[in-house]
Amino acid sequence: MIQKPTTKPRPEKQKQPANKPLLKFIIVIVIICFAGIVLGIWYSQLPVHHPERGQSACEQAGGEWLTDQAICLISHKTAGESCTDGGQCQSGVCFPPELTSEQQSIIASGQEISGLIGTCYPEGEIMGCVKQILKGVVSEDSLCHE
Repeated sequence: MIQKPTTKPRPEKQKQPANKPLLKFIIVIVIICFAGIVLGIWYSQLPVHHPERGQSACEQAGGEWLTDQAICLISHKTAGESCTDGGQCQSGVCFPPELTSEQQSIIASGQEISGLIGTCYPEGEIMGCVKQILKGVVSEDSLCHE
């Protein structure tokens, strides 16, 4: 008689336990990030962050609504006060300080200089192109060079 080889039952592979704590941690992080994004969007839509949208939003932000021009004037810096952008001045122009010869050569080469602090320009003297600092940056264009 021929004996058939006996096969031993194979042991079943043990299922590895799912890494549930890690999964829960990732879900919590995703929820926190999503909530932060939603709150950021909501916060950015508040009237105080958009004073240009109308008179009530302008006044809530502490600005002065100019009806004839339909703009909001938030800053009330007068001529001679320090500034880094024309939006901080009543005149709308922030005049740059006297530039050194090194700074002038940097600008002449087409580069910008940032971090300068200027002074608010007098309202009555604005005629034509006026040198200015725009968002803290002085460039060839902001100095009326063509």
